[in-house]
Amino acid sequence: MEGIKIDVSKCTGCGQCVLACSFVKTGTFDLNKSRIRIIQWEDYCLSVPLLCQQCEDARCIWVCPTDALARHPDTGIIMVDPDACINCELCMKECTYQVIYMNDAAVPVICDLCGGSPACVSSCFPGALTLTEIPKGEEQPFRPIHEVLNARRRGENIEPPEFLIDHGELGK
Repeated sequence: MEGIKIDVSKCTGCGQCVLACSFVKTGTFDLNKSRIRIIQWEDYCLSVPLLCQQCEDARCIWVCPTDALARHPDTGIIMVDPDACINCELCMKECTYQVIYMNDAAVPVICDLCGGSPACVSSCFPGALTLTEIPKGEEQPFRPIHEVLNARRRGENIEPPEFLIDHGELGK
């Protein structure tokens, strides 16, 4: 399956990806309406872009009581059917990476790879984001540290894992 590969060593935290996503999807430059977030550890000069990892076990899908979330039959990307959504927010609460949010109509917003041409990738001038085929077994590189990333997103002052400090390259 194609996905967005993240090279943490190249991310400058500039936010171009966040703004491009917001603009392409909503027509506004609103950081809160982007499907990608950047987690910062300023004291380590470390920025980690975080977006939907298209989890194989996709808790957001199995928790949905109306099947409003499902995988696209051809691409495997998680899609949202706004007509089937009952605005229960269970998908948002269950998301491992806390990257799903509810839009103004209370419908879940999830990265859909912009139909195969992600705006975040094309706007990433440092080259930290690339759209590529993700080999089996390299999906969800953030799974072992999702609790650390979520704590940092909540503003908790928590140190990054050692392998991130070393600026290793991460898969999708």
